[in-house]
Amino acid sequence: MTTPDLVTPDLTALPVAEWKDDTRAPIRLTPARTGVHLGRRDNGEPVALPVPGPAGTRVAVLGESLFVRMVALRLLAVGAHVTAATKAPYRWNAIRDVAGERLLVTEDPAPWPRATPAPPTVDAGPQVLVTDLRRAPSAALADGPWRTVIHVTRTAPRRAAFWSHPDALVALSAAQADQVGHLLGREAAHRTSQLTAGQIILFRPGSSEILRPDVSPGEKALLTPDQQTLHLPALP
Repeated sequence: MTTPDLVTPDLTALPVAEWKDDTRAPIRLTPARTGVHLGRRDNGEPVALPVPGPAGTRVAVLGESLFVRMVALRLLAVGAHVTAATKAPYRWNAIRDVAGERLLVTEDPAPWPRATPAPPTVDAGPQVLVTDLRRAPSAALADGPWRTVIHVTRTAPRRAAFWSHPDALVALSAAQADQVGHLLGREAAHRTSQLTAGQIILFRPGSSEILRPDVSPGEKALLTPDQQTLHLPALP
């Protein structure tokens, strides 16, 4: 059996058709909200903290350090290396037991980052600094790809460049409304003042989202091994 020779057709002789789309359906592109999962809005829509990412990110948190330990745990789960600069190292013991060398707990974070920041699964991966120290970290620490710096405090430091227009700001209760107002203005303060028990608010440039954090039983066991009260909503 012989195979006939394939002949390339004369493209100029092919029929010509003009594509017409009479539906005129609108197309809208919106930024992807990627990052580590934080919780859900009242309508069930998930909300993520935009870290880690290819751009350096500053995250300011008003409230208790327990929240940032939860965030750090989730960042470890996606391949980040975390440095925790803290005045209470014992609170990180359970997380350190499971994280191993990917978590460094210290009272002095310098020098940081510990390794060259990279995308997840590449070399040392994203580098994260989490600090509950009184002094705010330098804003310049977040300059560069795959760097995340998180500072948590009950009272925002005055004249700290890190807290000036952060990439994300989280307030953990309505009690922080006045401080949010000093940082982001009257409307942001009003939104924060309307938080109910178990709600938090996430501010990003041009947007804000009220949500309830999700905490799994496994996370709760690591975050509160001594059975202290977890000031986050319980799972159903």
